[in-house]
Amino acid sequence: MNQNKKIDKSTKIIFTIFKDNDIEKIGSDVLNILSEISSNSLKFKQFLSTKRIDKEIKKDILSNVLSGILNESQLSLVYCMLDSVDFNYIESINKKYQKLMDDSLGLVKVTAFTANSMSDMDLSKLSLNIKSKINMDVSIKNIEDKKILGGIKLKVGNTLIDGSLSTKLEKLKQSMINK
Repeated sequence: MNQNKKIDKSTKIIFTIFKDNDIEKIGSDVLNILSEISSNSLKFKQFLSTKRIDKEIKKDILSNVLSGILNESQLSLVYCMLDSVDFNYIESINKKYQKLMDDSLGLVKVTAFTANSMSDMDLSKLSLNIKSKINMDVSIKNIEDKKILGGIKLKVGNTLIDGSLSTKLEKLKQSMINK
């Protein structure tokens, strides 16, 4: 089985188990934390992934290391995941899990790239406008990007809508060159 199929299969199984047990949010938090720690520490990821360390010893070590980060129910979830999750792919599994969570909640993530940061009121208006067009709840964040000069670039889910001044000027330039 290739890597992407393995990640997809693992993610769907994890999501289904978490959903069936009404722990999607706890699972989401745990995956986010493990993914973040793993991406910052190769040794932690290797520790989680290795089969050389006895599961009970892993539990003791994880309990000591994560006690200030995770509560008891979250730690229990990590212990359950030790046998079934390939932690070499935890970042990809987490990313796909978060996407499944958003889809199940009818939520789409939007990133608005603008030359200057948008006010909360402008973000709220934009969010409502997008929500009315796609009939889904919207989670929006604004990223300041001076390279776009003006206008806005929107990343709605996997779709990029480019209404930036820099792109319009580039298209104008190309049309003038091609004449």
